[in-house]
Amino acid sequence: MKLPPPRLEEVKPDYAPVHLRAGDDRSYTLNYPYGYATWSPWFEDWFQEIYRRVEPHTLVTADRCFVLHQLARQNARRPGAFAECGVYRGGTALLLAEATAGSGKPLHLFDTFAGMPAEAADDPGVHSPGHFDDTSLDRVRNLLAPHEGARLHPGRLPATLAEVAQESFSLVHLDVDLFATTRDCLEFFHPRLVPGGALVIDDYGFELYRDTVRRAVDEFFADRPEVPLALRSGQALLVRLP
Repeated sequence: MKLPPPRLEEVKPDYAPVHLRAGDDRSYTLNYPYGYATWSPWFEDWFQEIYRRVEPHTLVTADRCFVLHQLARQNARRPGAFAECGVYRGGTALLLAEATAGSGKPLHLFDTFAGMPAEAADDPGVHSPGHFDDTSLDRVRNLLAPHEGARLHPGRLPATLAEVAQESFSLVHLDVDLFATTRDCLEFFHPRLVPGGALVIDDYGFELYRDTVRRAVDEFFADRPEVPLALRSGQALLVRLP
């Protein structure tokens, strides 16, 4: 059964920091179900200040944004462009652009900028054509206007990927939700990742996407040397081996 999409204005955080004792360092939170506190730096003031700028434009939670931010910092000096597939309103694109400001690194952004494509009707997941249509190309372009490296590629995936077929990449963020689109993006970007480059797949660990995103990732890497690292944030992280 297809579910209605979340609307950005209606989304509330699906978790809140839980601390073991009043007065403890607020960046240490309860690690359920194990019962001990672990460092959660996305709640620290310096990152919350960053997250406040992107939160109005994304459904991606602070912990996942922190992963992207740190990987962007790590790979900013590595050869290769950055890319994101599944831009929505541009929040995580803004995060990546700000994290690499001044580096001169291109950030290629792929989306219909008009919601889920017609292919969603045949996807085994929860989305229907038109889901996430509360965005536009002009809206994202205006948001990213201060960042010269941001390059928007409107249209359906994987067709628009041909526009960067000659590029290599040091960081790729996939947030496309659909089985076939995830598979197509993996097939395109994996051979174009530089050694040590990172591939982050959103929604990999979420129950709603176990038959779509997780299945596409697990099948793709079943006969490859890289192994998907499932993060507690719900993301999967791949680092390209030499």
